[in-house]
Amino acid sequence: MRIVCVDDDPIFLSILTEYLRELNPAAIRTFGDPREAATLAQEGALLADVLLLDMEMPGMDGTALCAALRATELHRNTPIIMLSSVQARDRVKGALAAGANEFLHKPLDRLELGARLSMVAQVLEERNRAAALAADIGSLRDQPDFAFRFEDPVLPGSDVGLVDFLALENHLLGLGWAGLPGTVGMGFRLRNAPWAYAHMDRLEYCDFVSEAAAMVIQHLSGLRFHMAYAGSGDFIAILERGQWVEREELQVALAAARGPMWAAYRALGLPPPDVAAGPPVRAPLIGASAGRLLQRVRMRLDAAVPLMPMGAWETLPPGLPYSGAPGGRISATLH
Repeated sequence: MRIVCVDDDPIFLSILTEYLRELNPAAIRTFGDPREAATLAQEGALLADVLLLDMEMPGMDGTALCAALRATELHRNTPIIMLSSVQARDRVKGALAAGANEFLHKPLDRLELGARLSMVAQVLEERNRAAALAADIGSLRDQPDFAFRFEDPVLPGSDVGLVDFLALENHLLGLGWAGLPGTVGMGFRLRNAPWAYAHMDRLEYCDFVSEAAAMVIQHLSGLRFHMAYAGSGDFIAILERGQWVEREELQVALAAARGPMWAAYRALGLPPPDVAAGPPVRAPLIGASAGRLLQRVRMRLDAAVPLMPMGAWETLPPGLPYSGAPGGRISATLH
C-alpha cells in the first residue's frame, strides 16, 4: 500500500512515518507543503493508495487540498483520512463536503491508525480483485463456462438494481465517522446458493442469484438503501439513517414470495431461491467504522441464517433441460 502524508509540521511527519513503517507499507511519501502535493496530483504524478492530510496548514489547508485532490481523475476515489487536533463541527463538515472519508484526531493512537489503514487495505484488495474479474469477463454471454469462485463478490450480467460491493464499501467510507453512526446494515442469505453453484453453469447461477436479489429489492422498495452482492450467496443492504425494517415481517414477505415460484421452478427440476433475512445492525454512536459495521452484519447473518446443506435438494426429480427463452435466463423461462 502506497501512503502519502501531508503536514507542515516536520516533527509530526517524522513520528507519523515511524508509526507507518511498523505497518510495512509498500511506500511512504511525505510533503511539508500542501501546494506541492496538489500540483503533483494535477500532473498525475502523485501516486497513492491512501492520503493522510493535516487539517491546519498555511497557504492551503487540508480541506482545500482534499477538494483539489478530488478534482483530479487520479484521486477521485482514493481514500482520504484527515488528521486534526481541532474538533470544530463546521470544520469537520467542510472537510466531509470536500470529499474526506475519515478523521483521526491528534495525538494519533497507533492502534486506531492501524485499524483504519487495515480497512483501507481490505478495500484496495477487493477493488483489485473486482477489477481483475471485470477484465476477464469480456462478452459474458459468449463464455457460459466463465469461472468465478463461490465467495467472489461479483454477479456478472445482473441488472436488478444491485451496486458493486466495492461501491458499497466506498459509500460507507464516504459517510465517514460523522455520517456513519445510526446507519443500519442488514444481511440476506440465499440459503440454497451452494446447491445452485454446484449444479448450474455460471450464467445460470448468476440468473438464480439475481432472482433472489430482485425479491429482496422488491420488498425493500419503500426504503432508501444500497444493496450489493457480497459473495457466497449473501447480500448486504445499507439503509440510510432513520430507516429501519422489521426482520420478522420481512421474513414472512420473502417466504410468501416463494410460493408462486415453486411450481415453475420445480417443473425445471430446480429449487426456487430460498432467501432469508439476518437481523438489522445499527452502527453505534461511538467507535463506528465501515469495516466494523460490515463485519457485524456478516456475523449476525452467520449466526441467524445457516446455509442449506449441499445435498438438501438432491431428491428433486430431474426436470426439463435448462434452456427456456433465448439466452437461457431463469427469469425469461418462468415469466
